[in-house]
Amino acid sequence: MKVLWLAAFPSPHETHPSTVPWIMTLADLVAKHPEVELTILNFAGDLKKPINEFDSNGIHFIYLRVPGWRPDILSLYQWRIAIMAKYMREHYHEYDLIHVHGSELQYQVATAGLDIPQVLSVQGLVSEYAKVVPNPVSKLKFLWTLAGYYECKYMPQMPHFSCRTHWDKSHVARLNPRGTIHHNWEMLRPEFFAAPAPAAPNGRPQVLFLGGQQIMKGFRETLAAFDLARQQQPDLKLAFAGRVTAADVQKAVQQAGLRHIRPQDVECHGFLSSEGLARLCHESLCLLHPSYIDNSPNTICEAQVAGLPVIASNVGGVSSLIDTEQTGILTDLNPRNLATEVLRLHDDPALRQRLAQQAQTVAQERHDPQAILQKTIDIYRAIL
Repeated sequence: MKVLWLAAFPSPHETHPSTVPWIMTLADLVAKHPEVELTILNFAGDLKKPINEFDSNGIHFIYLRVPGWRPDILSLYQWRIAIMAKYMREHYHEYDLIHVHGSELQYQVATAGLDIPQVLSVQGLVSEYAKVVPNPVSKLKFLWTLAGYYECKYMPQMPHFSCRTHWDKSHVARLNPRGTIHHNWEMLRPEFFAAPAPAAPNGRPQVLFLGGQQIMKGFRETLAAFDLARQQQPDLKLAFAGRVTAADVQKAVQQAGLRHIRPQDVECHGFLSSEGLARLCHESLCLLHPSYIDNSPNTICEAQVAGLPVIASNVGGVSSLIDTEQTGILTDLNPRNLATEVLRLHDDPALRQRLAQQAQTVAQERHDPQAILQKTIDIYRAIL
């Protein structure tokens, strides 16, 4: 079958870390399946010609030139959507089905009305995310509200959906009562399956936060909770990965008036490879993930697969990933409650080991690569 993906897939020639590793991992396996001929379509603002096509690793790639981010926003995404939609109208008949990855980038608008089987994999739901942005006049609030408009308008036209959690299923059913919902988990990077289970911390016990300085991922709450935890366990340190520097952290610490976080208590690793992230999981006491909203964050899933205990806020679809006190700990955004759970894991190695082992067993089965691949193919067969 000839399958066309619309996905935020980075060009194989790009060197910066991918923001969609689960899509890349799935693509590698789908492209090797004997029944599938895979093409991936995406857009880019820096192309020298209108269309760039090439083959790499058994996949045919097509990139369309679109406006840069400023004119894209000023046109309310209409310019970019028109370019994508025109290409789709001219070429959709070359494929047997279309797989849209996510509703955040208006791919479903470009495919609306085409007479071809389609399925949309839900990643997050920006129309819901926009509701919990703390700053009502922020750029993020505007962009998510704009994307949410297209999401709510065009999701009812999509016939099939691939969902992961109770949360995304309930919202998809509300937006499109006539749509067919299929269940399939997300693909994870193999390096996390190979990571050894964390041993007893050597040296200073380390709390891990992988959200950079993203407010929506709980950057401020993490710092406040860490400051409280260090008042009782001054040996704790905090490790960051993602877009954040030591200077960023110290600035945030000073602005929040936190008095128990010194520069030597924080390590910023920047963007890491999957091997580097798996190593951090192995070296850490726990993952702290106090996000404002999430569906099925890879950060949690990969930590569980690697055997790292997770403390997360009970928002969105996270409770589909964590059975609290069995495969992790669910709490809220209150820094004092977050600190309490960090200290509980620090002080109770048996609890830490039990949560890690139980979560790892569940997560490795949940994210079994061959099972996810087979389910993907089964969905394709079902909608044809």
